[in-house]
Amino acid sequence: MHDALTNRVGGFLSARGLRGPDALILVAVSGGPDSLCLLHALAALSRDGGPQLHVAHLDHGFRGEQSAAEARTVAEVAAAWGVPVTLAHVDVPALARSSGEGSQAAARRARYTFLAQAARDTGAHAVAVAHTADDQAETVLLHALRGAGPAGLRGMRPVVGWGEWATGMLNVELRMLNAEDNARHSTFNIQHSTLLIRPLLETSRAEVLDYCARHGLSPADDPSNRSPRYARSRVRHRLLPALAEHNPQVVAALGRTAQICGDDYDFMQRSLDAAWPSLAAERPGSIELDLAAWRDLHPALRRYALRRAAARLGAPELSFPQVEAARAAIDAGQPRRTEVAHGLLLEFGYNSALIRVAGAPPGPDAPQLSVERLAIAAPGRTPIGDGWECLATPEPPTQPSPWWVAIPAEVSAGLSLRRRRPGDRFRPAGGRGGRRLQDFFVDRKVPQHLRDAWPILVVGETILWVAGLRADERAVAGAGEGVIWIGIVRETEEEQPHDAR
Repeated sequence: MHDALTNRVGGFLSARGLRGPDALILVAVSGGPDSLCLLHALAALSRDGGPQLHVAHLDHGFRGEQSAAEARTVAEVAAAWGVPVTLAHVDVPALARSSGEGSQAAARRARYTFLAQAARDTGAHAVAVAHTADDQAETVLLHALRGAGPAGLRGMRPVVGWGEWATGMLNVELRMLNAEDNARHSTFNIQHSTLLIRPLLETSRAEVLDYCARHGLSPADDPSNRSPRYARSRVRHRLLPALAEHNPQVVAALGRTAQICGDDYDFMQRSLDAAWPSLAAERPGSIELDLAAWRDLHPALRRYALRRAAARLGAPELSFPQVEAARAAIDAGQPRRTEVAHGLLLEFGYNSALIRVAGAPPGPDAPQLSVERLAIAAPGRTPIGDGWECLATPEPPTQPSPWWVAIPAEVSAGLSLRRRRPGDRFRPAGGRGGRRLQDFFVDRKVPQHLRDAWPILVVGETILWVAGLRADERAVAGAGEGVIWIGIVRETEEEQPHDAR
């Protein structure tokens, strides 16, 4: 017969399909009261036909021999309870110095990278961490003090998919020490689906300490948990006790706040999911937002759309001022390039806003010339950049396409593609007189971010064709003239039919 805490953990596992003996749970054990309590409860369930277990312990290298002794103790406890264990050591202070992170951020990255690696190595279905209701309350308060919305105020979630908790830890090199290997380097390139679970998230720290006392457990004491240098420690030992004087149930109240905000956040994400296909066109290195669909979004969804776009482009989480500046720029249709965050650009077209990683191509749906000027082989194929090429051939077309033009063979010598230049003018075929190229781009609604590198076919300095848009009237071949066909195509495309316009 199990006690209430163990039954609660068992119910948590059952609801997620992890209660049976076919499940393997990797248990993150620091040796402190929370993780020791969780391991003990899981071990009791395992002996009663529950899941298989594997312990994972990381020595962060903060406290020298003291933390090394804790690692040995965790190994001894796991062995006494019949649970296999994986131990590792990371010099987190050195990691923090090399990365420029704070020590706690570096420790978190090291810890979850280690857990992701151990999950892959063991084939675990879930990684169990021992965050409690008190940890949840602290997290909600910390986020509230920074000015968070529902995404932050939902705190920690009971279950998190692999793509969220482990993806950011991929391809990270850490020096690790364990019981079998001595000083090895591991490059993590993980493809897996392990869940991160928090079975104690509705259990108070008081219940955990009572459990440890009743079962004769001897948890380790980490003095850094009481250090006022850390914000979480100050919240735990100063702010929460002060709030408890006003509401003795403050931990439970903050837990309800997290649950409500979590449900609200889920609703907002589902609403954004429904709008996303018509809002966003995702390409490698960029996401294009349709402005008509953007204007249909509530301001709250606009903020979430910007955060989602940044996350999918691999950028760090945007701050509130960054989100608001980008949102205001898109709302106003700001006709210039701006920086959303370091390395993340926002550019505008007529009906779209493009968010892209600096250095990424503006978008694969239109060719962009990779250099200022490029001589064209005629006949032949000439790569122009980003998977596009210029094809010159004497063969006539079978079907029309705006990305092909027929020009008189007599002007085919010395053909080049170049980018636009200030003051460029040409005489569009079928038009009336000459036009500034800038005005032509405006009339044709060419997105501003694509104009500078748009391929323009020239002979000498005379414009023959604004690729895909219009030929100069002087370049249109007449009936019976010898012609050469110029096309701008994908390098992977077969030769496509073309159009004399």
